[in-house]
Amino acid sequence: MDQSDWNSVTIIGTGAVGTALIDFFQNQEMVIQSVWGSRSGRIRTKTGDYLRIQSNLPENDDQTGALVFITTPDDLISTVANKLAVTNTEWKNRSVVHCSGNLTSEELSLLAKAGAGTASMHPIQTFKQGDSAERFRGINISLEGDMRTTDGLKKLVALMNANPIHLSKEQKRVMHIAAVFASNYMSALMYTAVEYLANEGMEEGIKILKPLILQTAQNIVKNGAVDSLTGPVARGDITSIRKHLNSLKSNDKILRIYQILGKEAVEIAKVRGEVSNDVIGEMLEAFSE
Repeated sequence: MDQSDWNSVTIIGTGAVGTALIDFFQNQEMVIQSVWGSRSGRIRTKTGDYLRIQSNLPENDDQTGALVFITTPDDLISTVANKLAVTNTEWKNRSVVHCSGNLTSEELSLLAKAGAGTASMHPIQTFKQGDSAERFRGINISLEGDMRTTDGLKKLVALMNANPIHLSKEQKRVMHIAAVFASNYMSALMYTAVEYLANEGMEEGIKILKPLILQTAQNIVKNGAVDSLTGPVARGDITSIRKHLNSLKSNDKILRIYQILGKEAVEIAKVRGEVSNDVIGEMLEAFSE
């Protein structure tokens, strides 16, 4: 099955990604055969109306589109796939895709054995409930799975005005870890900075840091992480570093985060080659105390 054969779609899971996909397919005027939440489903009838039923999965051909997206939480994907594989559905004429960043198309193995095309399609972007199809515009979307299905998805991604990236199973896992660092852990880092300011009586931390955060992100996107490093480590200012470390001795959690990130910043300074080896050694020693 490829994109030209996908004349109808089923969405299983109505979270942020699922609802954005629904908006996309509606904009494309593609037939949405059914949508399934955790407790009930909506099935398109022959008249074009939708009938709500008390079930959370399609059970036959009439309830199942040619292209099925599973957009449930990761720990439910294999369970959903395994249940679908034993329904009264002809899978040889269908493709099933999940949208997990961490899991591969192996989660859909029983559906593949039943004859379905299988793949994973992960939008490398942060989504929140209520996002529309516009959230896909300009982003990168990883594709992994059998060749016919991923080739069809490549065309679908182009309709989203997004960029497809074909990945192996191992590359997909690596990409997801990198995305966690770039997005999720960035939020954690900003929380740490704002929390530290609040503990010292400065309550509007994010407002204070916003121009710095935005400019740093712009610099990294434009010039790369190595050329965007500034501050004490970049200039080999061991005096400022030691003062910071001394100030943080009363806050063990933030001290440890500062030390770990400081060592990583020293690695960047090494690559740049603008700080002497002696100062590099002093900084590493300070961050290890």
